[in-house]
Amino acid sequence: MIAAIIPVHDEATRVEHAVTSLHRQTRPPERILVMSDDSTDATVEVALHAGAEVLLTVDNRHDRAGALNQALDTVRMEPDDLVLVLDAGVRLPPGFLARALAALQDRNVGAVSARSTAVGGPAALIRWRALEDVRRSFGRYCDEGPVTGQMRLALDLEAVGWRLCPPLEAEEDAPAPVEHIVPVPVDALRAQPAAA
Repeated sequence: MIAAIIPVHDEATRVEHAVTSLHRQTRPPERILVMSDDSTDATVEVALHAGAEVLLTVDNRHDRAGALNQALDTVRMEPDDLVLVLDAGVRLPPGFLARALAALQDRNVGAVSARSTAVGGPAALIRWRALEDVRRSFGRYCDEGPVTGQMRLALDLEAVGWRLCPPLEAEEDAPAPVEHIVPVPVDALRAQPAAA
C-alpha cells in the first residue's frame, strides 16, 4: 500500500493540484491524507473536495515536521508499505509513482525523491520499514529541530543504513484561485493516534 501525506498550513490555493496529481498517477496511492496544521483559510474544504482524507494537527508547535510526525503517528502501515510525503505546491507527473516503485525494487534503497527547483525536493517515496528504523534510532520520524525537512530525513535514513535513489523529475505548481468552497465542520477531523 502507498499512503500519500501532504502536510499543509494555509495551502488552499495549491493543495487541490497536489491531490489531483496523485489521483492521476498511473499507479495512484491507496490513501491520500492532507494533514492541516491550523489552517485558517479554505485548505480543509479544498482538500476534501479534491478527494483527500483530512486530519488536523493537535497542539503542534513544530510546523511542517511536527505535522508530518503527527500524520505518521496516525496512519496504520505494514512493514512493506510505502509513504509518499508531498509538498502542497507540487504536481507529480502521472508516471512518477510507477518510476519510483521501479527504483525501490532494490531492497537496500529506502527512499526515492522528486527533484524540482525546490530546495530539498518536493516529494519522497519512503519505505515504512525505513521510517520505523529512523524512529527506533532517533525517537521520531522527522527532526523537529532547526534542521528539518527532507534533507535531514535523508541524512537520518542513511545514518540507519538505507541507501537513497537519485531524484526523479517533478513539477512545481503555482498557486491558483480557490473557487466553489463548501464549509465543512472540522471537529471530527482532529488527529488521533492509530490504535495499537
